[in-house]
Amino acid sequence: MVTLGLDASTTCVGYAFTEDKKILDMGFIDISKEKTPKDKVQKVLEFINNNSYIDSVMDINIEDNLSGFAGGRTSQQVIIKLAKFNAILCFMLENFEFNVNSINPMTARKQVFGKARVKGKKAKQFVQEEIEKMYNTNKWCKETARGNWDKRNIDMYDGLVMSLYENINEKK
Repeated sequence: MVTLGLDASTTCVGYAFTEDKKILDMGFIDISKEKTPKDKVQKVLEFINNNSYIDSVMDINIEDNLSGFAGGRTSQQVIIKLAKFNAILCFMLENFEFNVNSINPMTARKQVFGKARVKGKKAKQFVQEEIEKMYNTNKWCKETARGNWDKRNIDMYDGLVMSLYENINEKK
């Protein structure tokens, strides 16, 4: 059973296709140049639809919306924009008859890594370190024009966490 994990933000969508904990494909979709939520969703759907694994996908796990202010770094407008984008994306995926699960990122990390966070370490750093302990991701990681590790790779890693999450309630 192939699972698609998505980490959607308003500028970049990380994705990962996995089967039995094996990475089939992963990366990120840059949607920063798209103006409207509709255009952003359309770009994501076109990209996903062109992936060879999409016909085998049984579940799509998408990272749940940010529901609060992240220590003053997130504005109300950003939260609303993200919620609107996620709602449209999930609605469209469900219209294509995918089983879409909205998963809290802390819940997914706890299940995949055994813990959700480490005190004194930022979530992105924690996720990167844990993923790189589990997998060799070199073939999927992108570099910037200057040869540095592209920060959008972390969205791909978050998508992988979503893909690795197993919905225990569904298994019963």
